Amino acid sequence: MYQTGQRWSSRNEPDLGVGMIVDKQSKSFTLHFPDAETDRLYSHDQTSLVRRTLTVGDQLHYQGETFTILEVEDVDDLIEYRISDDEDWLEESLIQFPRNDKNELDSLLALSPARRMWFDLRRHTLEHQAENAASQVRGLMGLKAELLPHQIYLAHEIANRPKARALLCDEVGMGKTLEAGLILHQRLLNGLCKRVLILTPTNLQHQWLVEMLRRFHQPFSLINESVYEDFMDGDDNPFEQQPFVIAPIDWASQHPKATQHMIDAEWDMVIVDEAHHLAWHPETPSIGYQVVERLAAKTESLLLLSATPEQTGEREHFSRLQLLDADHYHDFDHYLAQQQEFKQAAELAEALLPFSQEGDTSEPLNWQEVFAQYLDEVKSKDWFISLTDKKNKDRSQAAQEAISWLIDRHGTGREMFRNTRAAVGGFPDRYLHSYPLENNEFFASASHHVQPETDVDDGLWEKDPRWIWLKEFLECQADKVLVICHTADMAQWLNDQLTFAGFQSADFHEQMPLIHRDRAAAYFADDDGAQILVCSEIGSEGRNFQFSHHIVMYDLPEHPDLLEQRIGRLDRLGQLNDVQIHVPFIKESVQERLFHWYHHALNAFCRTTGSGDKVEEAFGDSLHAYLHGQDDDTDLLNEARIYHEALLKKMEQGRNRLLEMSSCRPEQARDLIEQINHQATKGLHHYIEQVTHAFNIYADCMDDTPEKAAWFLRPSTDMMLEALPGIEEEGKMLMLDRRQASQRENVAFATWEHPLITMLMDEVQGFDSGKLTSAILPIAALPEGTVLVESMFVIEATAHPRLKLAQSLPMTPMWQLSDSNGKFLHQQFTADKWAEKLKGVPNRVAEQWVAALRKNLIEVLQAHQLNAQDQARPIVHTAKTSYQHRCQNEIDRLVELKSFNNAIRDEDIELLENNMQEGLVRIDEHQIRLDAIRIILTTKPE
Repeated sequence: MYQTGQRWSSRNEPDLGVGMIVDKQSKSFTLHFPDAETDRLYSHDQTSLVRRTLTVGDQLHYQGETFTILEVEDVDDLIEYRISDDEDWLEESLIQFPRNDKNELDSLLALSPARRMWFDLRRHTLEHQAENAASQVRGLMGLKAELLPHQIYLAHEIANRPKARALLCDEVGMGKTLEAGLILHQRLLNGLCKRVLILTPTNLQHQWLVEMLRRFHQPFSLINESVYEDFMDGDDNPFEQQPFVIAPIDWASQHPKATQHMIDAEWDMVIVDEAHHLAWHPETPSIGYQVVERLAAKTESLLLLSATPEQTGEREHFSRLQLLDADHYHDFDHYLAQQQEFKQAAELAEALLPFSQEGDTSEPLNWQEVFAQYLDEVKSKDWFISLTDKKNKDRSQAAQEAISWLIDRHGTGREMFRNTRAAVGGFPDRYLHSYPLENNEFFASASHHVQPETDVDDGLWEKDPRWIWLKEFLECQADKVLVICHTADMAQWLNDQLTFAGFQSADFHEQMPLIHRDRAAAYFADDDGAQILVCSEIGSEGRNFQFSHHIVMYDLPEHPDLLEQRIGRLDRLGQLNDVQIHVPFIKESVQERLFHWYHHALNAFCRTTGSGDKVEEAFGDSLHAYLHGQDDDTDLLNEARIYHEALLKKMEQGRNRLLEMSSCRPEQARDLIEQINHQATKGLHHYIEQVTHAFNIYADCMDDTPEKAAWFLRPSTDMMLEALPGIEEEGKMLMLDRRQASQRENVAFATWEHPLITMLMDEVQGFDSGKLTSAILPIAALPEGTVLVESMFVIEATAHPRLKLAQSLPMTPMWQLSDSNGKFLHQQFTADKWAEKLKGVPNRVAEQWVAALRKNLIEVLQAHQLNAQDQARPIVHTAKTSYQHRCQNEIDRLVELKSFNNAIRDEDIELLENNMQEGLVRIDEHQIRLDAIRIILTTKPE
């Protein structure tokens, strides 16, 4: 079906123009779009493309000349066109494809008229698409989770850069995965990213897989050792077959062939989780570091994630910054000098912080001395004058502006972002409850085995002291309880036993299909659902249960990061209660010693720690001996505690308040969230009602409140579409309320960015029959049989997504209404009010109208076309002015900051200037095309 040289266009991105297949693989192919100067990779099973061919009588362009097509032939799935009587034939790959490949008026009037509602649906679709394309928060609206200011600000700041290259080092539990997902999602929706590779530690690969699907509706493919071997077929590169890939970096870096395949595949963005594991030494950088270094050198966007970026030392931290920008971070000594300057600025910001609070009564400082190193730069600024004026009662505003100035001076263009629990606030307290249990002869292996049940026949698991304790504990509990154990077998066994004992319980483990896990999580989330959810270790990956505040550690993991992940399912922003952590353990067991290590050495139950693995590394041999009963010297715990406290103190002293402030500006974050809340579902309730009716999709409105609407959708037997993305055969609930949807795993959060909604909008655009509709207008004021014509023209400008042209000039619809003499009437009505006056007409009758009126309609529509050009002029002028103003403001800001911030380079400013000039040219090259018409005949009122 697909051949190199064929011409196709995208329903999802019509502004790309007509593309040509330039490369074909066994399961995918690449389309080059010359108008947009970009390539797109598609799989063979996609449905979003439309085959583009020309017919006899059409014109084509070849080597600067225009020819009329005399004959068309299909030769091995490639179209050839005869352009002369001398039998000169041109293959489609050689020609310049005309922008308007058919006579728009003739082609529209040749269609079979559809129901009248299609005209209004097309108009509403175009209006919503234009509004969303122009939105400043496009790509940030579809997150199925609560909107947290620090995450939204950070994602917006990074995603809108020409190249999204950053180190995200928020503390544990702050949502770095969601931040990376938001950045990725924004760039995907805005056309800046098409192929993505996520590298994770092995134990986090499923967490990323689940989070990307559940939170962003992005279906990633997992390529690990077993999958890689199954994919291999001849010389095919498995990494080129899928656009979105997750791979464990520890496997890939030890598999040379997989590494080479991964590097050979072209990526628009690479995300590396737990980036502090990329060990670096001057002579022997780790293989993992070398792999990421090679990927970084050929990939536009790179995100490194690490809660503890500096725990391996300043030099290794610098090596990771080099991955982001090797030109800027080229000299370690220069970097240290910059850090010292930044530290001084951070101290100044911390000194300003109390004065920025409303009602602060602190004694004023000597601001001349405080700003001594910046005095020449700030002495004439209004905020500095206000700050130094002792009579000024409103110094908080001046202090806030001073902090903003410092952030701009040192923060613009920086690669590192860090949000902390202390800075953000709103986290619950943690309380530990431990339960030492007497052992018995059945579980003697607990003294030397971290998971004693593995040495005990499962028929005897009910003799486990922990099981006996758990049953008694739950009998006294009325609240929901999350129980986590290490293995899927144990989780299933516990759930079976609890259910048999009469508890409302559900299990959740990796041996269950994803849809069954969703149902189990939803059952637990429901107020009337399960009281207990029993999870295997993956229960600590990617699932949040803030509605519960009791967690039982049936066993303890062997790594402190996994312990933190377990607790983090409850200890998150949005938790309204203190988190109660219950830990049963058998006395004189490995689990008891592991408990004492976590509790007394790391204090890991009652507070988060990002340095637990560093402590374990420092006490490696002694810790191993202690845990396995080879050395009972409890002095180890005290020494480790002292070492750990010193590490934490060092981290706190190195805490950079200015970095935290630049990582989240609350006022800007609030503005972004306000925009998201306003735009994410505006008008969507009514649109779902319209579009499901048009395509014969079964839709039951469960709540008719527009901002909180809920719809149950499922495919119907006479549905006009092959499938509904994300909707199973048995149907699914779509909710427009973010909070309610976020708390229920089995429902979809519907926004204008949901794949189902975007697909339906694309299908509306691709439904050719909907371009010609008819209606009758019962009216006494006009003679019966009067012909009225509605038309919808579209302004569109084609450009590379990096120019962000759509924010100023999206694909904009223009509605017109006239009589058959060309007298325009649309200024007397709104399009929606006019549509309410119309009634339907049988298609057979409509076809007769079109045939009888064809000649006259062409003349009327030609007048509409001229009027559309007049309509477009002020729209285009406003768009051009807006685009230039927006671009120039950013250029001027960077030019000003460059004088004292060496993170800003001449090439950055030059790139913005070139983009602005190219964007202005593209706006001037806009085109106006006819999208749809509706023919109306008047009748007498009934």
